[in-house]
Amino acid sequence: MSSRSILKLTPHQVTAFTLRRQYLTQPAQQPLEVVFRLVAIQAQYSASVPLAIWARNPLMAAGWVKAALSEKRTVVKTWCLRGTVHILASADLAMMVQAVGEQQLIDFDYFLKTRRGIDGQQSQNLNEAVFHALAQHPLLRSELHEKVPELAGIAGASWGLDVKRLAFSGALVLADTDNMETCFARRDVWLPDLSWEPPSQAFAQRDLLIRYLEAYGPSTRQDFAHWCGLKMKTVQCVFEACAQDLIPAEVTGWRGEYYIRREDELLLKADDDGLSTICLLPKFDPILMGYKDKTRFIDEEYLSLVYRPAGQIEAVILLHGRAMATWRTSFQKTKLRLTVMPFRHLVQREHLLVKDTVEQLATFLGAKGLEIIIPS
Repeated sequence: MSSRSILKLTPHQVTAFTLRRQYLTQPAQQPLEVVFRLVAIQAQYSASVPLAIWARNPLMAAGWVKAALSEKRTVVKTWCLRGTVHILASADLAMMVQAVGEQQLIDFDYFLKTRRGIDGQQSQNLNEAVFHALAQHPLLRSELHEKVPELAGIAGASWGLDVKRLAFSGALVLADTDNMETCFARRDVWLPDLSWEPPSQAFAQRDLLIRYLEAYGPSTRQDFAHWCGLKMKTVQCVFEACAQDLIPAEVTGWRGEYYIRREDELLLKADDDGLSTICLLPKFDPILMGYKDKTRFIDEEYLSLVYRPAGQIEAVILLHGRAMATWRTSFQKTKLRLTVMPFRHLVQREHLLVKDTVEQLATFLGAKGLEIIIPS
């Protein structure tokens, strides 16, 4: 790829393009479009999922995510990218398993053996017992542990060490229920109508890269590796396999070699005034998880205010494509209180933009009252 002409881009072009592709400046028509475009939405903090989709599809019904997970089952929750819980379109599950599952299985087996003393045969026996226990219907974690008591003895079972291996292979998913306790189901039981004809690993990994660049590009190889969790050696091979579909690019003032889909060249060169849009993004929003370079949307001096200890990633407000504040919410009965923590002094126009967007959020959340706190 290095022998080709390199596209020259400005940070404005790149940011405008990415926000547009993320549906943050041009909203999606349907919430499922958002899930497909983003590929997967981190769901370990479940309250963030509907907010991430709402930010890109403001007309989404408040109960859409729950219905899509538990009733229509057009989306599914499982461990995938970076070994973390995400939701993704059910139709993408086989692709995701083939693209990243093998690497995750290798890493997980190594962890179980070296850190928990569980060898391959023991792990296989547990997996077979779990698979059999889930044959009829989903089970809460406590119910599953009653049927397979050995699972309860695994340190860190509540973090998924009891069932992750089956999830990485595509045999198990998280069943969304009204119960606060985590519930598991066999994929073939939970999604009986889902055609399960996984593509080859090579095809799946190429598809994953192209899909990633569609929503998160222009991006570097390091960005893609960080997002999906594949080893750099594998990532290099995937980029080479997609060489004919990609164009290398340089971004003024940014380090590294970036790549775009060949079909996106003209759109990237187009001017765009959408950066004035304000974006209220939740904790662990996909755009905050999509890049190794964390300064893409956040000035370096503010990174520690967003990327917090113990893996916490704060909710942010973007304006002109840059993070200007973090925010948090709380409910007092039916009244929503939203506190904004600005990185700098906000002018009156910025106050009004924030207020208008927060009012839309309050309507989406069904709040009967609203209090906005913005420290001066």
